Amino acid sequence: MPLPASGILGRVSALSPTLRRRAKARKALTIAVFCVALVLAVLVALLILARFAGAWGVPYFSTTTERGSRCVNTFTGFECESLTPADVGYFGDVELPPDTRVVSSHYRQTHDYQLDAVLEVPPGGAKAALANLHDTYGPCVKAHPSPFSERHLTSLCILANDQVTTETGTPDSRLFVVGTALRADKTLVVNLSVRSR
Repeated sequence: MPLPASGILGRVSALSPTLRRRAKARKALTIAVFCVALVLAVLVALLILARFAGAWGVPYFSTTTERGSRCVNTFTGFECESLTPADVGYFGDVELPPDTRVVSSHYRQTHDYQLDAVLEVPPGGAKAALANLHDTYGPCVKAHPSPFSERHLTSLCILANDQVTTETGTPDSRLFVVGTALRADKTLVVNLSVRSR
């Protein structure tokens, strides 16, 4: 038979179930608030990572160049599957007319780089584009294999250094084969292939 509760001890034991329930409720609320705050912090961190990871160079996250091309980081550099005309000009070190159209392109940069692009320049800018290509890559090379598979092109010119050394006798720091030709409508077609040696 239990002893009757007396004094303070009796009041504490009488209030004890209510106090225990309140303490448990406070503890549960504290744990719930902590879990929600933790989930929110993780979500904010993931949003920041997703937004800036490409610019930070995190592999397999994409980024946009200053000239508007979308690129994807790799473990050793980055690759761009589709370049803007501004990026083709930047990576190819040549000034292109603003109406240049990129038909296809690919750029890969690791410890070295490689640029491949097919361009079309409308008749209005063809002469300026050809002059800029000659300024950057030099004169036409005779008896060089053509990079074009398209038929019925005229005024074929291949600018290349893949078979020669520079005037000083040392190899150039980059290899290039640039093919230019005109279609019947006087559109300049450019096949640009540049890579580091």
